[in-house]
Amino acid sequence: MSRGERAAETGLVDVRLDGIKPLRDRIAEMVRESIIDGKIRPGERLVEPELARRLGVSRTPLREALLQLDSEGFVNVTPRRGAVVSELSREDAMETYLVKGALESLAARLACERITDDELAALREIHDRMVRLAAARTRDHRRILQLNTAFHSTISSASRNDKLIQYIRILRSQALRYNYIYLSVLSHLSSSLREHARILDAIGRREGETAERLVRAHGDAARAALCAFIEHHKAAGA
Repeated sequence: MSRGERAAETGLVDVRLDGIKPLRDRIAEMVRESIIDGKIRPGERLVEPELARRLGVSRTPLREALLQLDSEGFVNVTPRRGAVVSELSREDAMETYLVKGALESLAARLACERITDDELAALREIHDRMVRLAAARTRDHRRILQLNTAFHSTISSASRNDKLIQYIRILRSQALRYNYIYLSVLSHLSSSLREHARILDAIGRREGETAERLVRAHGDAARAALCAFIEHHKAAGA
């Protein structure tokens, strides 16, 4: 069996096929996507020698990638156990969405003052593409997740506040697993798009207070649904 066939069989991607990004980043992206998609389960131990062999990479960039994923909250790296995929946590979801919601709502208010016409046009195009994908017979949830990130990142970038943009980027990375569950598993894409439309309208009208309120409510809705989902799964597994 070829190296590419082994990767396909295990649900992993041969990271050496993409020579653009640094190897560490490509490994991190592969493992991150496998966790988000559920191919690698919460609590699963990532054995370095086995993972390095499956990917056809050395252990040094693999360790660097796992440390990056640890900083993002996807795995927990400890000296003796190595890397273990983080469990879904109600407390983590609650804390992440509380802080993310506060920062993103501030960014939306600032964006109303500073967004350019080109950025507003880009935001509308992202929203329209999400709407088209949502209407498709077979939904590409990974692409929808990417566009969802682009929608919110465009708003935060328009705030023109570098510190705010940096912190939001970190929190959104840590919330990717939760976002995937919210949009696909819990099927809240339609309601999320309706909320996006209202946020887009408020930003287009430069109504800072309204945009701030709508973005905060958008995050609160996701947080409540995710916490209920995690609690239900913990109770079902008890």
